[in-house]
Amino acid sequence: MASDRSPYISKSKYLSGLQCPKLLWTHFNNREAIPKTNDTQQYIFDTGHMVGDLAKRLYPGGKEVPMVFQADDAIELTVTATRDLIKRRIPIFEASFLVDGRYCRVDVLVPVPGPDGDRLSGDTWDLVEVKSSTRVKDVNINDVAFQYDTLTRSGIKLNRLFLMHIDTSYVRGDKFEVERFFHLEDITERALRLTDYVPSAVNRMFEVIVGPDPDTPIGPRCTSPYTCPLKESCWSVLPDNSVTDLYRAGPRSFGLLDQGIFAITGTPDSTLTPRQQIQKKAVAANEIQVDREPLRKWLRGLEYPLYHLDFETMSPAVPPLSGTRPYQRIPFQFSLHIQDEPGARPRHVEYLATWDSVPLPGDPRPDLVRALDAIGPDGTVLCWNMGFEKGVLEDLAEMFPAEAERLAGLVERMGDLIIPFRSFWVYHPLQKGNCSLKSVLPALTDYDYDALAIGDGLEAARQYQQALYSDVTVKERTLIFRNLLEYCSLDTMAMVAILSRLQKLAE
Repeated sequence: MASDRSPYISKSKYLSGLQCPKLLWTHFNNREAIPKTNDTQQYIFDTGHMVGDLAKRLYPGGKEVPMVFQADDAIELTVTATRDLIKRRIPIFEASFLVDGRYCRVDVLVPVPGPDGDRLSGDTWDLVEVKSSTRVKDVNINDVAFQYDTLTRSGIKLNRLFLMHIDTSYVRGDKFEVERFFHLEDITERALRLTDYVPSAVNRMFEVIVGPDPDTPIGPRCTSPYTCPLKESCWSVLPDNSVTDLYRAGPRSFGLLDQGIFAITGTPDSTLTPRQQIQKKAVAANEIQVDREPLRKWLRGLEYPLYHLDFETMSPAVPPLSGTRPYQRIPFQFSLHIQDEPGARPRHVEYLATWDSVPLPGDPRPDLVRALDAIGPDGTVLCWNMGFEKGVLEDLAEMFPAEAERLAGLVERMGDLIIPFRSFWVYHPLQKGNCSLKSVLPALTDYDYDALAIGDGLEAARQYQQALYSDVTVKERTLIFRNLLEYCSLDTMAMVAILSRLQKLAE
């Protein structure tokens, strides 16, 4: 079997192989071509590890199989340690199995008691896969099916197969309750339906590994179930403003590629939506497209003073505050640029919750709500893609009933600066079908985010939590806070600059 020429297929490599043969081949034959994990990706991985560690609390008396990465025979050592623990019939964390070119580490292997209720007299086990997600996904079923195939080949008798994920209905009280934080879902039947497929899939993967670099076409697989680390490399062959940049084309763009149509300008108008036709016209002419009448009408609807508002939030998996849920948005910062009249130089107000001690800060929201008093009683509260800011304000109104009326009033006055771009009243070819602030800003103005230490909201949340909950120095924390203020300030200054350009385009 090809496994003699490749060490083994782990469950992560199996999932890579299901997603893309080229990705699987690269893992084994050209590993250096796969980009290194960035800080934001590592934060996601670290969250998964943290959630996995929390799940272990639910199985008292359990033992973990350690991984000695420095050892040449590290894999074999984990398998040997697992065999020893299996004899003891206790819960095992990271139980490891290597058989027929397959290797997997099981999050939790739980002994099922025998008919007499004694775990020592039983001979079957429950398998528990732990995820930091909030529901069962198809990729999880494939994961567990691979584990089932590997364990049964190793002689393990499995009883039930479970997926343990985070329960978003859990609301933290004064103390964190791990037993209420998780939801255990039986996925046995769903996983067993795939077990006949696993062996043939593994065999095909071994053939891929020892074969030539697969010429795998780009397609929906590039972003599902995960964004492939090779996507940027594989897509680099496409021309600038390719059909994959068509506004909301989705999988249809890959059908165009299959027809040999690569550039937006080569796409028949009959296959395009009205907004995509505007996009094509902009690309062909290499100039901005403006529909002035609806743009002017929208601009006339703005009421001054204008309040350009942007929030930054963190959404930790484990709720850090009483009354919060897993992954709930917790605002810790806002930037506000205020324009008293059209074209006026904006005034800037900002708020960032900071503390002098770690690891457990207080609640940033009460002071943030008070700081929102900077928004006066009249005028449009302008946001970009306002659904996010609206949701934050609605959450705050629910949390602080005494301020609910005032916060609800802000929601009623909200306007959305993305509307002219989402409606394609204004479109610049440099947007490449994207209406995000970070795409529109450099297309229409001289501003961009390239020089900032923090470049997006996920990175802002990651660094903020690092400043509060990690062992960082005062100097490092001060730098993070300064970078956060700079990033959030640009978000609202960008809105001022874009609005100014819209007003000139409407003339």
